[in-house]
Amino acid sequence: MNQALLEFIRETVTPENMKLQEPMAAHTTFRTGGEAAVFVEVPGKQQLSQLVQYMAKISQEFFVLGKGSNLLVGDKGYPGIVLNLGKRFARIEVEGNIIRAEAGASLPQVAVTAMQHGLSGLEFAAGIPGSIGGAVTMNAGAYGGEMKDVIRQVTVLTPECEQKVLSREELNLSYRHSCIPKNHFLVLEAELSLTPAPEQE
Repeated sequence: MNQALLEFIRETVTPENMKLQEPMAAHTTFRTGGEAAVFVEVPGKQQLSQLVQYMAKISQEFFVLGKGSNLLVGDKGYPGIVLNLGKRFARIEVEGNIIRAEAGASLPQVAVTAMQHGLSGLEFAAGIPGSIGGAVTMNAGAYGGEMKDVIRQVTVLTPECEQKVLSREELNLSYRHSCIPKNHFLVLEAELSLTPAPEQE
């Protein structure tokens, strides 16, 4: 691993947020997988942008991790850098019938928040153990509902490290598909439009 890169990461996220040879079994719901060469708990959007920009410049492979659900990591591990968008990217805000949730927010927690505020539309998501970022990227769904039914717009980081807001139409959502992987976008936040309904119901 490039020593200059390792030093850049340490300086960007502080040493306690960077781990070498980290077992991926500790970060996936299947609890299997070898070690990631470098595992980074990204502390914020500014640091994320700095890391992505630097790695693009040196053509360094990296993988963005949310909750690690539906993810299998081989026993040989991952030779690149894992960027974990966890608790530092988990803000959830409610304004009227709109919920804004950052990429690392738990999808079931967002569904519970919707219920607590008397908002309907996310009931299908209550049992999906993923993050908002992953759910948007793959248009997650269950019980006849999908993310495309509730997404209003999504803020992404482009490969050029620019923030871009995409409408539901621009995301090109279909069964377990969006335009995000093809364009190498990185989800930062999703805005969901829900329907008022009695909390008990």
